[in-house]
Amino acid sequence: MNKTATVTTGPGLPSRVELNTGITVVFDQRHEGREGDLEGPSSTEGVSAALASCTAITLNVYASRKGWDLSGLEVSVETEYEGPNPTLFEVTVGYPDHLEADQVERLERIATRCPVHRLLAEATPIEVLTT
Repeated sequence: MNKTATVTTGPGLPSRVELNTGITVVFDQRHEGREGDLEGPSSTEGVSAALASCTAITLNVYASRKGWDLSGLEVSVETEYEGPNPTLFEVTVGYPDHLEADQVERLERIATRCPVHRLLAEATPIEVLTT
């Protein structure tokens, strides 16, 4: 199944990204020194949000299959930058206190299996086409 994200730009910022699922996401193209109110995250912050969300979903799907309650699970991603480019995505997972040590150990391994994690950790080919 293919999914499409389409960006249409105008004379100003931000850019609106429309996904073929009917969702519209607003990204701001931030530049150093730019001030003022911004509507949404920068593109790289969007990647960090996707990683946090995907990790949480992956953990919840796995836990649900095992019958484990992950209420209170918290996933955050801190992104280190060198200039405008991310150099490290640090994922921190806060597990609920009621989980057993062996459950947490298994979930720690599962956390690295989310599709966004794999996409960022492995070199994924990107083709740029002209229409």
